[in-house]
Amino acid sequence: MSLEELKLDVEEITKFLAQSNRQRVKNVLMVEKHRIETEIVNIEIKAKAAIEKPANPTKISCNESNPSQGGPLPKKYLVELNEYAWDQSDKFVKLFVTLDGVQNLTEADVNVTFTDKSMVLHVQNLNNKDYSLTINNLLHPIDVGKSYRKIKIGIVAIYMKKTEEAKSWSHLTLIEKRLKDKQDADMKNDMKGDDAIVNLMKRMFQSGNAQTKQMIAKAWTESQEKMMKNDHSSSFEE
Repeated sequence: MSLEELKLDVEEITKFLAQSNRQRVKNVLMVEKHRIETEIVNIEIKAKAAIEKPANPTKISCNESNPSQGGPLPKKYLVELNEYAWDQSDKFVKLFVTLDGVQNLTEADVNVTFTDKSMVLHVQNLNNKDYSLTINNLLHPIDVGKSYRKIKIGIVAIYMKKTEEAKSWSHLTLIEKRLKDKQDADMKNDMKGDDAIVNLMKRMFQSGNAQTKQMIAKAWTESQEKMMKNDHSSSFEE
């Protein structure tokens, strides 16, 4: 799909968001809007990189021989990253992206593009792969001019300067905050009524990891066995 079509999709989703009253519908629209915006940013980065290439580069396809090495060039892939750690201080929100061997690249091979509400990391020529990480809809604006990145051993550290110093970010992005607020609201509703505990356990089971699910399943089984035992005792006494 063309860049223009994607931008039109974002405009239309934005209109639907303004018209929508249901929070669940808004959450779905926001996730889709984030996905399309990420695709737009990646397309723009690739277009910019193509423009910055030499005017008449020597082209060698993946199936052609490389004269300097006497063999075919390895095929290069773009890897979309989705794992990172983040932290914050009074002045900065910090992202830490683990990439083995990144310290061996040149400064020009590790690029970060900032806007007031987004960040895009693009790493090229790392073990015959390019890597990209896009974070859109930051929870609060950042100061683009004072944001930067550092290359460390096996890590790219990204420092996003807060426009409001000493303001704590509860989440990295607005979408994460909205989803968490929605989960909290659903959990609060589950705590009402006679089936509060059952609803809460179901929600914890659905969102928990393998260990949590195992613990809940065990507790549920023991609870059911105890109830059956009590019912059996009551029947016997009667």
